Amino acid sequence: MATITLEYDGRNSAIKQLIQVLFTLGAKEAAPNTKETQTKMVKESLTTAFDELYAGKARKNARNLFA
Repeated sequence: MATITLEYDGRNSAIKQLIQVLFTLGAKEAAPNTKETQTKMVKESLTTAFDELYAGKARKNARNLFA
């Protein structure tokens, strides 16, 4: 079995649908197995969020994220 890691914009509905198709075809989601990996993921996520905020790309109304 092969393993892949994906990075994508969580607001992109097309990629979410593609991932659902992969799950339908038999793919499984593997949880990160180490605290170090989880810490790295959180740090990257926060870095991205703050970069978007400072660049003016952050949305001002969170309700529009799920519209």
